[in-house]
Amino acid sequence: MQGDEHTELLAESVRRMLAGEALWSNVIEQGLTGFFSGEHSDSLADLLVVMTELGRRASVLPVLESSIANRYGRGLTGSNSRLALAVGTFGRKEHSGNLVFEPERVLGVARFVEGAADADEWLVLTDDYYLCAVKRDAEGASLESTPALVPGFANLHLWSPARARQLTHEQCAELLAIVRLGWAARAYGAAVEGFESFLRYGKERKQFGQPIASFQAIQHKMANSHMALEGCRLQLAAAGRAHDEGAANWRALAASATAFAAGSLRKVALETQHCFGAIGFSEEHPAPALFRRVHADLVRLGGVGKARAELADFVLAEDGPGVDALFSHADDPVASFRARFRAWLAKNWSSQERDASRARPVGERVWDLQFAGRLGRAGWSTLNWPKAADGLDATPFEQLAYAEELLKAGATDHSLICSCRIMAPEVIAHGSQTLKEALLPGMRAGTVTGCLGYSEPESGSDLASLRTRAVRDGDEYVVNGQKIWTTDGQRASHMLLAARTHPDPKMRHAGISLFIVPMNAPGITIHTMEAMYGQKFCSIFFDNVRVPVDSRLGEENAGWAILAGALANERIAMGGLAIRVQALLGSIAQSVRQRPQLKQESLTRDRIGQLAAEMVTSRLLVAQSLAPASVGPAQLAQAAMAKVFASELAQSVCESALDLLGSVALLGQGSSEVPADGDIELLLRSTIMYVVGGGSNEIQRNIIAQRGLGMGR
Repeated sequence: MQGDEHTELLAESVRRMLAGEALWSNVIEQGLTGFFSGEHSDSLADLLVVMTELGRRASVLPVLESSIANRYGRGLTGSNSRLALAVGTFGRKEHSGNLVFEPERVLGVARFVEGAADADEWLVLTDDYYLCAVKRDAEGASLESTPALVPGFANLHLWSPARARQLTHEQCAELLAIVRLGWAARAYGAAVEGFESFLRYGKERKQFGQPIASFQAIQHKMANSHMALEGCRLQLAAAGRAHDEGAANWRALAASATAFAAGSLRKVALETQHCFGAIGFSEEHPAPALFRRVHADLVRLGGVGKARAELADFVLAEDGPGVDALFSHADDPVASFRARFRAWLAKNWSSQERDASRARPVGERVWDLQFAGRLGRAGWSTLNWPKAADGLDATPFEQLAYAEELLKAGATDHSLICSCRIMAPEVIAHGSQTLKEALLPGMRAGTVTGCLGYSEPESGSDLASLRTRAVRDGDEYVVNGQKIWTTDGQRASHMLLAARTHPDPKMRHAGISLFIVPMNAPGITIHTMEAMYGQKFCSIFFDNVRVPVDSRLGEENAGWAILAGALANERIAMGGLAIRVQALLGSIAQSVRQRPQLKQESLTRDRIGQLAAEMVTSRLLVAQSLAPASVGPAQLAQAAMAKVFASELAQSVCESALDLLGSVALLGQGSSEVPADGDIELLLRSTIMYVVGGGSNEIQRNIIAQRGLGMGR
């Protein structure tokens, strides 16, 4: 049994155990003390699932401690001993003294030891890399309870006999990475439980005559929290999987997961408390214990600062693998496809062409019909066409790999995206035979190009309110109206037009049809405007434009369902934004690497670590939104999360570049000493379009809350 089914069964088993009295004897009976013992699971991914379930109950049962003893100190402790973990300073801020091991004795003070009073033995990691086992009643050992946000913290004063095993520096680093991950997973579980508890409460609790979950202010808070929680879940799973597969980057992914969790889950816990309001103040309610658990687990062992610093070390290492290595996998599921396209690019896109392309203005650079024709002749233009239409039928992940390799090569297929990737699949599925014969050969060849006729002056994110009319007149429709913000409208050969074909405007979704309209049709007037991001967009007026019935996609008034498919294909293209942001972050890291003084500043390392962790989350959210198993409302919500997170991260990366690099980050391409070849200021100008385009991020948050979380309207 693999994947999600195995994970859910394990989680359910732990849930059942914790539903009772949850004694240490139950943990032993369930075999949860056997992680890394050689007899049971050696899976870190499974251990993190267990820690998540413990977090849901705000439980401190020492499963993680037993796992550490099994992996690094086998034989030091009793097989069923209840353990507490004490860790030395390791550069952390909260220490008051070092822990060291002398022959047969451990000396020093350990602070913030959880569960020490209930433990049979204390597992102590000293600053000189010894893992020691100290009996609870050992000579020279004393315990000082310390009031804290959560109960059970204590200081250990040790001058005590101990059994010990010396670890290497690498083993110590691994041990601490696993502990941080375990605590992050427990904090994630507590945050999820609080979040889900409020979702149930918010759908029942009424104010002003309606459930509070229907208030947009609440919905946007919960949408943000849901994105953070999904990011944590995906990051923890990725780090656990990388460890279990022996990936070289697993420690970096562990730092990323810990950094993202520590930077986001505390905010989730705060927002949950805000949404609960007064009922969440009561200690009789589960919320306070979960709130305490989240905060307690995310601040120790250096907290978010330590995790970000470790991730920054990986990203900024001299001659190191850099940002891209966070996304390398030993078994890339689309490796053969990627290699095939990369080999084709090597033969068909020269470095001279790349340099010539970069020398052109941005608006012209992306419209390379010559290269588009080359892609078409090789069959790459039919990337997402079905095999029945002689297409490549590439999976979403292959399409993402294709976009990634294009970006790395400095090439663009922008002129093909609308026509081949968005319009063509709908023509194949819903177009008349006449339309297919007229358009598909040109789309394949790259000579038929496209633009999207969706938005109108009074119909942007609320696309169902569009007013452009298409009135049937025999074998034609007569179109009148206006489209706005149309990218490439001045140079595309055809438009995918959404128009109202039912006379009753109240028939919102049920009254819309889709058409493929040639842009040179009589009655079309195009007004161009310069966009902030270096390209043109258009206002397009339709004055009695006649469109053949054969140019309609599907049945009359049935365009909304087809439009949903077109938007799904557009969402796959959104994955390219995450790749572009990743490339820019890599360039920024390279610029920092070349400035030794800047590289050593704690603010720099903290910011780079934060952005790298968020970049990992962005890529994971994109991958989740493209998974074949994602269907229906869940897919819409996942796509919305990927879009919101990537677009807002793009802004954050650019703004951070200004803070880190200063005025030189404002320089455009061609300026001397310009970092990232001018892409910082270019992407900064473009991010506004990404946040607003394709449905504003506020509307996307509505989708996340209403479709993904069922919070109602």
